[in-house]
Amino acid sequence: MPEDRDSLSKQADSQVLTESSVEQIPEEEVEEKLELEYQGGFEKGILVVFEGKELEKEHHDLLFNILNAVNCSLKDVALCSDMSLNLVSPDYISNMAPNKVIIFGNIHHDIISLKKKDYSILQEEGTEYLFADGLKTISEDKNLKRALWTALQVLFNITGK
Repeated sequence: MPEDRDSLSKQADSQVLTESSVEQIPEEEVEEKLELEYQGGFEKGILVVFEGKELEKEHHDLLFNILNAVNCSLKDVALCSDMSLNLVSPDYISNMAPNKVIIFGNIHHDIISLKKKDYSILQEEGTEYLFADGLKTISEDKNLKRALWTALQVLFNITGK
């Protein structure tokens, strides 16, 4: 019986060692493993970010009309909320290597520091950025729709029709 006790004691010690030797993953590595949640196929390398948790139907329809006007659909873009974007590391966007980034609204993310002026295109490290008002604001103002369309024509190299 003392042998059994010793055997059980050794097993218990090894179990404790096993449990305590579970690797602790540093926070930086955890952040890097988080993937950006987005809709779409990102086939054309276009990242579209909107303000808020999700799009209301009216704003969703407006956005898809905008995308159609520049010959894009959901398969061409990565569509995400600023809330999803905030869950990944600041380097995540550059690692995605988008060709174009379109930001709708005043999002809370480091990327907003690139913004100089709404409806003007900024080139940064091989990526073109376009910052615009939120979709709700744009939907209520024809002048903003016009300003957005003008900027999108430049961004997507669309000649007047």
